[in-house]
Amino acid sequence: MFERRTVAIIGGGVVGASCALMLAREGHQVTVFEKDRVGYGCSWGNGAQYNAGSSLPMAYPGVMRQAMRWLTDKNGPVRLAPRELPRTFPWLLRFLSTGRLENWRPAYDALHALNAQCAGLYKDMLGEVGWNRHFRPNGALHVYRVDSLGPLDHIVDSMRNEKGVRFQRISFDEVLELEPQLSRSYRRGIFFPDSGHVTSPLGLVQGLMDRAASLGATIQAAAVVAIDPEADRVKLRTHSGVHGFDSVVIAAGIASRDLGRSLGVTLSLASERGYHITMPGAESAISRPVTDAASAIVATPLGEGLRIVGIAEFEAPDAAPTKGQNRKLRVSAQAMLPDLAVGQVTEWMGVRPSTPDSLPIIDRHPRYASVFFATGHGHMGISGAPMTAALISDLLAARTPRLSCTPYRLR
Repeated sequence: MFERRTVAIIGGGVVGASCALMLAREGHQVTVFEKDRVGYGCSWGNGAQYNAGSSLPMAYPGVMRQAMRWLTDKNGPVRLAPRELPRTFPWLLRFLSTGRLENWRPAYDALHALNAQCAGLYKDMLGEVGWNRHFRPNGALHVYRVDSLGPLDHIVDSMRNEKGVRFQRISFDEVLELEPQLSRSYRRGIFFPDSGHVTSPLGLVQGLMDRAASLGATIQAAAVVAIDPEADRVKLRTHSGVHGFDSVVIAAGIASRDLGRSLGVTLSLASERGYHITMPGAESAISRPVTDAASAIVATPLGEGLRIVGIAEFEAPDAAPTKGQNRKLRVSAQAMLPDLAVGQVTEWMGVRPSTPDSLPIIDRHPRYASVFFATGHGHMGISGAPMTAALISDLLAARTPRLSCTPYRLR
């Protein structure tokens, strides 16, 4: 029998907005708490692409050698702030453990399960008109400057084939047929026909919230400073007062770490800061997301311009942006698209809540039945948000989850 509940969601990013819509559709009374404007956090600055099961965990066999090369390269895409090392060191050890093949395969299986149905779920959540407004299913392209495939490439091909992921390894000429303005230094590519991008990450979050609002969901512009669970209720303490609910979903990005700690739970989340530059008027340079495999830089054509996103910087969330990081993105943009005139740009830095195995945390608190977690999506918030919302809906309703939640449990 359905039980209508009052549900607070902490966090107004793509995960929180997806949870709000999914729960409101089921008839729950939903309130989203967001200290800033909905959609203006990490979700606003991401790479804007969705990956239908093609995403791999950040850690992979051989990642240690690659990471050391990046860390020692002043123009590399990885930076570890020395002052963050004590807090990040345990996370890094688990990250390296994920890179062992026996751990990497199961992590990929779980990522595929979470992400594979994202396009269909978004269509269901937004409707055909909303889907067509926000999504561009033009595929995604990964490009390489080396001709030969390594042993790991063949393993990845096998893993993707086992899951039915569609991909095509293509030649240099075929890369240029898809994206004529790319550098001639690329030698080959992989095309993922079932992936794509959104024209505006902010627009997607707002679209989800608008649909949720039409079903009665509301937004509170307030920061949650404390959570007080009771027997079968929960109180949120905010700067605007105390609010009581039947349940709360913590989808607050990196801020989930402190909220979890206040509830006696240690969330293995690293503050992995990313940067982007967006060039107004340059979006026609490419027609789909393009990832440079060597630098992990992604270019995506948005409604507001061409976005270049990348950098993995392990630094305190509230530290000032590091000088020079956006310069790296400019250099990468020019290397990817040599004829691109890099003129006026907008710059951004945000904090990805990253787990060491790249799997988000989707679970109920072990002691407080009214508290749920939906956080830690790292680089894959758009891809993982709709299934995360579906699983949270199942957990809150005490239904058997449509996917096993074991890989996403608190750990």
